[in-house]
Amino acid sequence: MGSAEALRTALGVLGNITAVTLFLSTGPTFYTIWKKGSVEQYSPVPYLASFFNCGLWVLYGMPFVHPNSLLVVK
Repeated sequence: MGSAEALRTALGVLGNITAVTLFLSTGPTFYTIWKKGSVEQYSPVPYLASFFNCGLWVLYGMPFVHPNSLLVVK
C-alpha cells in the first residue's frame, strides 16, 4: 500500500500548491488598488469569499481538527 500513500501525499501537496497559488493570484489586483489609492470598479465580494474560503480550509487542516495529519487529504 506504499503507492496509495505516495499518491495521497502527492495529491495533498498538489492541492496545497494550488490553494496557495489561488490565494496569491489576487496580489496584482491589490497592488494596483494600493498604487492608485482607489478601488475604482473592483467589487470586494470575490476577494472576501476567497479569504473566508481559505480561512475555513486552514482551520479544517489544523492539527486539533485532524490530529497527526500534515495534509488535509489524509
